[in-house]
Formats: sequence, structure tokens, C-alpha cells
Amino acid sequence: MKKIISKIKRLAYVFKRHILTDVLSGNFKKPAHFIYCAVKTKFFDWPYLAMIETCNFCNLKCPTCTTPHAKMGRPKAMMSLENYKKIIDNIKSSVSVVLPWFSNEPLLAPHIGEMIKYASQNGIYTVISTNAVLLTKEKSRELIVSGLDEIILCLDGMSKESYEPFREGAEFDKVLENIKNFCRVKEEMGGRKPFVELQFILTKLNQNEIPEVKKLAKELKVDRLRIKSFALGEYAYNEEERKNLSERFLPDASNQVDKIRYEKNGGELKIKNRKKNCDLASSNIVILADGKVSMCCYDYKGQYVYGNVLEKPLKDFWRLPEARDKRNKAKRREYPLCKICAN
Repeated sequence: MKKIISKIKRLAYVFKRHILTDVLSGNFKKPAHFIYCAVKTKFFDWPYLAMIETCNFCNLKCPTCTTPHAKMGRPKAMMSLENYKKIIDNIKSSVSVVLPWFSNEPLLAPHIGEMIKYASQNGIYTVISTNAVLLTKEKSRELIVSGLDEIILCLDGMSKESYEPFREGAEFDKVLENIKNFCRVKEEMGGRKPFVELQFILTKLNQNEIPEVKKLAKELKVDRLRIKSFALGEYAYNEEERKNLSERFLPDASNQVDKIRYEKNGGELKIKNRKKNCDLASSNIVILADGKVSMCCYDYKGQYVYGNVLEKPLKDFWRLPEARDKRNKAKRREYPLCKICAN
């Protein structure tokens, strides 16, 4: 019964975000495109969501993140606005949701506002997730007027002691003020969008601060507070590193068991309730900074690639036999990456 209620709530949230709000505002282009792409995904095995790596670096050095180049092994790159527009043109026939980030902080892209605007003009729903370090009042206004549909504001702690060790390089007080300012600016501008999600990754350091973040979410009038489970990029760390990081950050709160995706097994982490099949293999793609289309949001090295959307449209290679075979193997979790994926 609990799963049924959760599913109903999820469907209601999706309906509100992707259809109802736009219809009430007199905008029918995005809802129509969303429904069209949802049908293609459901019945014809097309992806509806694309993460686009607008750059492949970050302004922070969070200890559990795979972005630092010592881990990622790809050269530093920034996507040009011209290439981004070409990518949108080459995927828009099937994709209805674009996340203009992957291994990066999206606000580092100098043309992020124009990128969001171009996707929006093509009927695409856009979402960004930001650590909020660069979220000034001016940047907040730029994002809101760009046509951004949803923003995820990451605040993984309610004190310097719980937040700063996990978000290395960020200042808690500054980030909190930036988040508050964004919510004020949105309220002053009076628009329904972007939807605001306050994200709180549960760690050992902040597991006792949930009442405080719930209070903050209510004060800021965000659309959703998401208490997210802590995940470790197993593919990027050796056994000793995983052990050390889990000791530092893996929560152990007995009242938050459903938010903890690992269990300790003889000192080693074991993912609980791992699904036999991957339901993201068909519906999601990742477009790297050089235009290559990766099959997985855990493939930070770019090793599992279908083709390149700077060279040809997605439709020209998505349904080729070799691409379909790769996708089917990913669905069955047959790749080495799949064996250790924490999704």
C-alpha cells in the first residue's frame, strides 16, 4: 500500500510539473512535447531525458564526487553555446527533459541562461542542480527569466560542521544566504516557475538535522524538500577509499533506514535491494562535453558510448542494432559498471 501511495504522489508531482502548471499559464508547447516523448519512450524505446555536460569540472572538491580529474581521466572542457544548440537540435525530436549538467556545476557555464532559454523555446523542460555557491541575486534573475522549469538547490547540512566537510570548498553561511535570496527573488518576480526543490543528502554529519531542514523548507516555501540517500561512486574508488569515506559520511540513524542505500558487510559496503534490471537504460542518456552519447549517468569516464550528436542526430544511431544491443546489455546489468552501480 505504501508503494502505491508513493507512486500516486510521484505521478501527481510529474503531472503538476510537466503539464498542469504550463497549461494554466497558457503554454501548451511543453506539455504537448512531453506527452509525445513519453509515448515514444513507453512504446518505441526512445529516451526522454538527456543530461548535457555543459562543462566537465566543478568549483568544489567534494570528497565523494567523481568529478575531480584525477578520478575522471578526461581533459577539462567547456561546451560552447553553438555546440549546445546543435545538440538540442539533434535530440529534440525525442527528448522532452534536459539537465544541462553531468559531472559539473552548471553555473560555471557562462551561457547557462541562454542554454536554458534555447531548450525552452524548443518545448523542452529544463532542470538544473546547483551547489548554490555561484547563485548570486543577478544569476537568480537570469535563471528565472530564462524559462527554467525546475531548480534543485543542494544544502547538505544545517551547520558549518555538518555541511562544509561534505561540500569541500563551500561556505555554509554564504550558500544558505544564496538559497534564501533565490527564493526571495522568485517570490518578488511572481512566477509559478521554476519549481524549487531543496535537496538534503543524508550523511552521518547531518542525520540529526532533519527537523531543522524541514523548518527551513517551510520558511522558504519551496515546492519540495528531498531527503536524498547518500551514494558513493563505487566505480571511482578502491576498497580502502570506500571504507574511509563510508566511515566519514555513511549515516547510521536507525529512524532513517529507508534513506540509507547501503549495509555494511564485513567492512565492505553492500547495496540494499539492488534491482535485477536497470529501468534507466532506455529512458535516459548522457551527452558528454565533446558530444558523445553515453548510456549511463555513472559513466563519468565516457566508456559506454552510442555515438556523437555533434556529428549526427540521435535518431540516426539510436535504433541501430549495435546501439540496441548495448542498451539491452545495460538493461540486464551486464557491464562491469552495472555490477557496482548504486542506482
